[in-house]
Amino acid sequence: MITFIVTTYNLEDWLLRRCLDSIVAQGFPRDQYEIIVVDDESTVLPQHVVNDYKQQAHITLYVQQHARQGAARNLGIRHAQGEWIQFVDGDDYLFPGTMVPAVGMAQESNLDLLMFGYREVHDTTLKESPYTSKATVLPITTGDEYMLHHNLSGSCWMQFFRKTLLNHPQYGEPLRFTEGVYIEDEDFTTKLVWRSQRMTRMSTPIYAYYQRVGSTVHSRSLEHTDELFHNSFGALSRLAHFEASLDTKPHAGVTRKVRFLALDILRRALREHNGEERWHEAAQQLRTMGLYPIPAARYSWKYTLFRLLASCSIGRYILKVVETNR
Repeated sequence: MITFIVTTYNLEDWLLRRCLDSIVAQGFPRDQYEIIVVDDESTVLPQHVVNDYKQQAHITLYVQQHARQGAARNLGIRHAQGEWIQFVDGDDYLFPGTMVPAVGMAQESNLDLLMFGYREVHDTTLKESPYTSKATVLPITTGDEYMLHHNLSGSCWMQFFRKTLLNHPQYGEPLRFTEGVYIEDEDFTTKLVWRSQRMTRMSTPIYAYYQRVGSTVHSRSLEHTDELFHNSFGALSRLAHFEASLDTKPHAGVTRKVRFLALDILRRALREHNGEERWHEAAQQLRTMGLYPIPAARYSWKYTLFRLLASCSIGRYILKVVETNR
């Protein structure tokens, strides 16, 4: 069985219906999946929407006091009964018919986690998967080895995984999202992937990422920009602490992720209206963490070039021009 954990907050009915329609349209037998909808105390609860799907699927609505998405996902995890877990934001959806073969492949290959592709969508209708040719699948590897050679997105919805990864005693404390913060899934996803001993990535787009005007991630207010900046350091600090805790365990991939996240913070600083001031603020904080000047490493030519340009004022000017014109 697979559990789909859908998080919502003040969504229009049609958005949630589109999301739930896409899950029902995957083609799983009714007893092979469940849907857990967790609402973050919306002004109008979506119980009436959820009720419309009770004849089609095992679906349950839970409501929490407003505590952001990390807490909502944790609540979903506590109630999940499936062997596999897939997160879906309520304003996004899954391309119909893509999950059944993906789960079948994961089971046949005895995977812990399967990463997949996504596509940004801009219209309001439910679309079929845009991928028509044979999918590319990477060789099976460990999560840390994967992170050593590939950039890892912090989005928790770009993979489904075995629930046992969250609670296995060999990893110590149960893995959960940090609650009450923005950017709650950056460190969660990294830790989850690191725990995976057998994982791979397939190119098939399964997730439809809706570009919704007014969503939190697309906010450009000064208040949101400041929150994003400080929460980025929160995620980085949690990951750096995790990296240090691994000691003799393999963690070269986690180290790479930490360094790239630090680099991303500097890149975002350059895009702000007060880019030079924000850069120096970020650099000062990164220096206390041993992440500035940017550590030397042969990760990629882009990493090396950014590191060299970041070391002087002329180079930073070039970086700012590039970043602000992206």
